[in-house]
Amino acid sequence: IPGRDHFFWIMDNWRDISDAMIKFVTGVAPERKSTRQFATVLFTDIVDSTRRSAAVGDSNWQAVLDSHDRVARGLIDQHRGRVIKSTGDGLLAVFEVPSQGVVCGLEMCDALSGIGVKIRAGVHAGEIELHDDGDISGIAVNLAARVEQKATDGELWTSSTVRDMMLGGSAAFAERGEHELKGIDGSWRLFSVTSA
Repeated sequence: IPGRDHFFWIMDNWRDISDAMIKFVTGVAPERKSTRQFATVLFTDIVDSTRRSAAVGDSNWQAVLDSHDRVARGLIDQHRGRVIKSTGDGLLAVFEVPSQGVVCGLEMCDALSGIGVKIRAGVHAGEIELHDDGDISGIAVNLAARVEQKATDGELWTSSTVRDMMLGGSAAFAERGEHELKGIDGSWRLFSVTSA
């Protein structure tokens, strides 16, 4: 089995190794299950995290990350979202409807700025693959990540899909133009959220 090591319990490819062991013992490969469902995907990223962590040192930076996680996770819970995983200097979360993800992302930008942590955030809505281990994947997830990468520091940006789904609501959007998103066909109109 390819990989850097075979301590499967700490490796990224742990399923490949454990599946091979299960198949050897039982004679049957375990069935991996995933389902498709609609979700609003929120990605966040701390601005200049590498530079800031080098400037303040590891232990002080860990305290910043702990504060970030406490505030962000609290807001995600408050808006009935679910944290999928930490990305080291940000989070990936899902919500049932776009307004929950947008309001949460906007409040995260404000609340974290209040404790000296500037983030950028991106939201997209679409069908995702929900895996049996709780992780998610799919084009909608990739697109949300690309929207976050285009966002200006301290702002929440959305795809046109999210903006269109929220028409008639109280959120205000400002157009940020057409963008090519790495790995995604075509160009996408992106919007910043100015109020929710």
